[in-house]
This record gives sequence, structure tokens and C-alpha cells, in this order.
Amino acid sequence: MRTSNDDTKECRKCLRLLPVEQFRFSNTRENKRHNICRTCRNIHRQVTRTANREEYETLLEKQNNVCAICGITAEEVGKKLIIDHNHETLKIRGLLCWRCNSGLGFFKDNQAHLAMAIEYLVRNDDAS
Repeated sequence: MRTSNDDTKECRKCLRLLPVEQFRFSNTRENKRHNICRTCRNIHRQVTRTANREEYETLLEKQNNVCAICGITAEEVGKKLIIDHNHETLKIRGLLCWRCNSGLGFFKDNQAHLAMAIEYLVRNDDAS
């Protein structure tokens, strides 16, 4: 994450360099500001709000009450499944456990990078 000075900060979602005032305050962060700008945070909140309880339950039933990627239940992971969505179209893709959702996030939903990670694991599976 780049910062040009104490007055600006780069959003980790949209990658724009913005005034620090565009980031919510946080006592738990080293620089006292979140890493996602208010605009990106509002878009994310809008997506999660549009899926009401009934839609969530319908999707959960369609997925047999498990994460759409790894198949773990919310009870097994100890947390509610998370609404995953396409960050460009905002279309909901499914419900994921926090681990799978974080994994996609770390790879920034980039299919090429995910494919390279799979190739890496296959290539080095027998490494000791």
C-alpha cells in the first residue's frame, strides 16, 4: 500500500490514492485508518444488504448448508457463511466460509493467479 504523505492513502480495493479523510477511523490500526475507502466499503455493504434473510436461506439451502468451495458447514468452521460477490458486477456468487472467502480475496478474484497457485501445489506436492 502506497502513501505519498500523511494526508493521502491508497485504498486496497480500488487502488486510488485518496485523502485520509476518505478512510474510516480505527483505533486498532497502526495508522488509525482503515485500508478500504468509504466508497468501496459502502459498495460492499450495499451488496451484503441486498441479500435479505430469505435470499440467504435460499442460497444456503441450494448449497446444502455448506461452503460453495470447500464444503464445510458454518457449524464446523464456527462462523456464519459469507456472501461472496463479483466486485465488478456486484452479483452474488454464493456463500463461502471465511477461509475460502479470504483466499479469494488474497488472490483478488484473479483466475490466472489462482490457476498458477494450483499448478504450484501440484508441482510441489511431494516436496519435503
